[in-house]
Amino acid sequence: MTHAPEQKQAPQKPRIFKQRYFMAKELQFSLAFVIVLALLGGIFLQALSSALISYWKLKTPFLGVFLIAGYGAIVVLLAVFFTHRLIGPFKRLEYEMKLIRDGNLSKRLSIRTHDDLHIRNFVRYVNLFLSRFEEMSEEYNRLNSTVITKLDMAVEELSRGSMECPRLKAEIEDLRKQVREFREKW
Repeated sequence: MTHAPEQKQAPQKPRIFKQRYFMAKELQFSLAFVIVLALLGGIFLQALSSALISYWKLKTPFLGVFLIAGYGAIVVLLAVFFTHRLIGPFKRLEYEMKLIRDGNLSKRLSIRTHDDLHIRNFVRYVNLFLSRFEEMSEEYNRLNSTVITKLDMAVEELSRGSMECPRLKAEIEDLRKQVREFREKW
């Protein structure tokens, strides 16, 4: 009888866990776009101020005020645009979530066509969750109604003395089975 040669196992390296950052590529591109727009606006203002100096022979104090006002306007315009694009949809979602919290489980979150891709994905997942939750709630209510009805019938028959133990046991086992199936499904 021959034995297979024992194979040496290589020492296992410790697993290195990489930290995951949940930053969306599209959001990174949006932020980069805003930064590039701000820089291009600054370059435009510098070129315009140089043209004003050479063409109209304007003095430096006026140009300083012009540049500060121009940079301020660029920042305000980009901030308004950016907050409208990102914060606006979240305010709308906050309002709709309050309606759902108040018991309107049939309400679904709405999506605008120009909303960010990640906002649309988030809304889609929340709506799927709400559908499953509503379905589970309806099934729970049906199960609860069935359990209460059968228990009431069993109590009534027991109080009259007309229920046999094997039948009561079968009813209880049936209720247990339904509860177990509900719990396993959800």
